[in-house]
Amino acid sequence: MTAKEFLVRATASAGWHLTRLSTRLQTHQGSTASNGRHERTLVGERDLEWAWTLAHVHRGPGRVLDFGSGNGMLALGASFSGNHAVAVDLEHEQYLFRGHEIEYVQGDFNELDFKPASFDQILNCSSIEHVGLAGRYGSPDDQDGDLRAMAKMAGLLRPGGDMVLSIPVGRDAVYSPWHRVYGEERLPQLLERWDVAEESYWAKRDTEKYEPVTREQALADHGSATYYALGLYVVTPQ
Repeated sequence: MTAKEFLVRATASAGWHLTRLSTRLQTHQGSTASNGRHERTLVGERDLEWAWTLAHVHRGPGRVLDFGSGNGMLALGASFSGNHAVAVDLEHEQYLFRGHEIEYVQGDFNELDFKPASFDQILNCSSIEHVGLAGRYGSPDDQDGDLRAMAKMAGLLRPGGDMVLSIPVGRDAVYSPWHRVYGEERLPQLLERWDVAEESYWAKRDTEKYEPVTREQALADHGSATYYALGLYVVTPQ
């Protein structure tokens, strides 16, 4: 088994357990809508996002920025792949491991100073949709905070660098304080300074499980505070 295969399997297993511990993701699990269909939730979201991200992680040596590091799994995966990982988050570092070589930076990304063209890759996994939405992760209220962060990140990559990105997609909406959903209007703004090298879309249609869908199907999907379709990307700065 290669290192990449191990990382993908490990993150899928961890994601399975973590999503089932999350009260947010299971707010409506097991409930049935008035039309008799099972109400969709975000259970399974992390399995896809983390597996996608780690399947595309930069093979070191290199310098990788983990934007919105959370539990540190992706930063650790980048480190295991031979990179110097820089983790950025608004909250205090709360990793459940030690002995790692991850540079942790706490603060508002839009207010932090990083040297231009100083990273080989950025991991942006289910994070950008929260930037500028006050009331959840301590983010300041900023209507276009997500757009400013994406533009800033485009200037941080070295030539040949890329970003691995996962975001909620569907009909354009903002479900404060939880997340934005990017659709035909907001998605092009988010990717204004980026070219899409690879993309994959997933949604829950007639089952409780995510399945591959077309871009058109994903962007036509109706999200909520507890569910959205997924857009998975590898993008490069223009």
